[in-house]
Amino acid sequence: MTESTADEGTGGTSERKLYLEFHGRVIEHLGIQMYQSPVNAIAELVANAWDADATSVEIELPRKVTDPNATFMIRDNGIGMTFEECQKCYLTVGRNRRGDATEERTARGRPVLGRKGIGKFAGFGIASLVTVETVSGENGERTVFRLDLDDLMSDDEPQAVQKEIEIVEYDLPDEERKQECGTEITLSRLTIHRAPSRNQFPLSMARRFLLHEGQAEFVVSVQGAPLPQSYDAAGFEYQFPKDLPEPIEGVKVDEEGWGLETVGGEEIRWRFLFRKDTIEEEELKGIAVFAGGKLVQRPFFFNLTRGLTGQHGAEYLAGQVVADFIDRLPTDLIATERQRVNWAKNETTPLLDWGQSRLRFAFRVWAKLRGREKARHLEEQLVGFADRLERLPKHEKKTVKRALTSLGKVPTLTSERFDELGRAVLGAWEHGRLTELIAEIAESEDLDEPGLLDVLVEARVLTALQTVEVVRTKLEAIQGLRRRIEEKELENAVRDFIAENPWLVSPEWETFKRETGLRSVTKKAANASKLSADVYRGRVDLTMASGHHLLVLEFVRPGLPIDWDHLSRFERYVRTIRSSVRTTTAADFRQVTGYIVADRLDRGPEFTDKIEAMKGEDMYALNWSALLAKAEAGWRDFLDILEVRGGGDFRMEGHFDAVRHRERNQNPPAPASVSQERNTS
Repeated sequence: MTESTADEGTGGTSERKLYLEFHGRVIEHLGIQMYQSPVNAIAELVANAWDADATSVEIELPRKVTDPNATFMIRDNGIGMTFEECQKCYLTVGRNRRGDATEERTARGRPVLGRKGIGKFAGFGIASLVTVETVSGENGERTVFRLDLDDLMSDDEPQAVQKEIEIVEYDLPDEERKQECGTEITLSRLTIHRAPSRNQFPLSMARRFLLHEGQAEFVVSVQGAPLPQSYDAAGFEYQFPKDLPEPIEGVKVDEEGWGLETVGGEEIRWRFLFRKDTIEEEELKGIAVFAGGKLVQRPFFFNLTRGLTGQHGAEYLAGQVVADFIDRLPTDLIATERQRVNWAKNETTPLLDWGQSRLRFAFRVWAKLRGREKARHLEEQLVGFADRLERLPKHEKKTVKRALTSLGKVPTLTSERFDELGRAVLGAWEHGRLTELIAEIAESEDLDEPGLLDVLVEARVLTALQTVEVVRTKLEAIQGLRRRIEEKELENAVRDFIAENPWLVSPEWETFKRETGLRSVTKKAANASKLSADVYRGRVDLTMASGHHLLVLEFVRPGLPIDWDHLSRFERYVRTIRSSVRTTTAADFRQVTGYIVADRLDRGPEFTDKIEAMKGEDMYALNWSALLAKAEAGWRDFLDILEVRGGGDFRMEGHFDAVRHRERNQNPPAPASVSQERNTS
């Protein structure tokens, strides 16, 4: 092209030329911005190895990217490059290896993946220095050169001249060296901040390719282990078209369960996989499209909109479509980073329409199959409610069972959630709550998502309501114990009260029960520690157990203080019991915790230090007021949480009002700690 001149007297065009100039920062756009993850970057280098007819590709990952010497290594045994090919093939930006031959194949007959001529820059997405070492299988030349991003982007002005590349080493052609052909690429001066997961990276890499699956002559390994299968069909509940109840006209199913059919005159292969539970990995959810063995469209749902039958199946669906024709089109419709296809073009529209149709069909069939399977499981699950259902009058039993059946048919409801909801529904019916809602559910032939949401919300309130009733009862029990202590009731009454309500000591003790099989052990321990002496006969012991955990409690009559001697004897008492249960085969207790409850634990700093030291050995000393305050505060905090969960439900507000009214009238004393007692004494 020429440029018109404004010079007078020439009457024509000048001989000046216009050049296409490129700035060094074009590499930033082609490499850094498009390949910003190790998976994206290294996938391009693996594709180059495929085109080089490699049969083996080894990938080595760094453990810490913060190490200045950390590197990624990608090594293949392909045909390598001669010195001339390094310049012509590798160092030419935008070279399309295929040219107009969109179906070009390698010497091994592989379809060529390279098309855009920019994959060589992928390494710059995660590193600023790329070192290439290659040995040619053609003549045995060995060439080592570096691409330094800082150098390539150092100039501020556009470059119209060749950029000199550093040659690190060069060895002349050698016939014997031809046997060592291949290319090794080292990425250093890493620019990422987190090392890739050694567990997740191989799986993510496998999901970029279908090359190694079914290809015995192309093995990609990471840290010495071959890539796993990109999709393990064994981990899915259904595989379409293999598991379809009836075949689809025009679709053949191969031995591996893939569907083969013609779309818009082009052959494709496909399989849709539904998991039993929802898919948490975003990179797996949806249908991935491959062309030439490589990902061209990250998983998606063919641009389907909402409002489909069984559309919640999208949370369970993964799949693959192999559409090689996309990579053979005269016009390149694959985005530069090879994760998106231009679906607005005439060449790809038939596949998009096919995908939407197949997905609608798959979601409908999946919903029916899942419903049948859940119905089968439902009968098994209802067995767990059989006893409670049998206690209901006949007409009520029928209503509740139908309601449970309707719940069980909701496709998104897991077995565990159904069991939880089933107990809530039964409990609500038994207590006269939600009868209208449950009856409405029973009449529903197909419970929808809003209906399920109503049940979930109400079940949450019901669970909180039942818990509030329990917590309110516990708070009232604490007040009952407070009255007994204030009235100086006998220790036996206090002991029995706590034995019936072990959570008074601590909420986690709720599952403990009185242990009566160790009376001889505790008696011997009391004698050995001299707690049975006349001066200590005012104390009462209580042993409680849950599983392998033994709880030993000592109560001193309210109002009576303890001294150093009593505290030491208690410590010896607990240690003696621990020693005894370890040697007693009949008692399988692996943990023994001791509590002593008494008043006036204010015997000076040394005494307080001793109490603190005992805590480290699972022995605790509390005064009566601290014991009660601790229990009451714990349950009161729990009640506050439930008040938030209740969402203003009037049934729960009645309980909250009753608790607040009791607290205002009784005005219980503030918790008393050891330090508070010392300051007031």
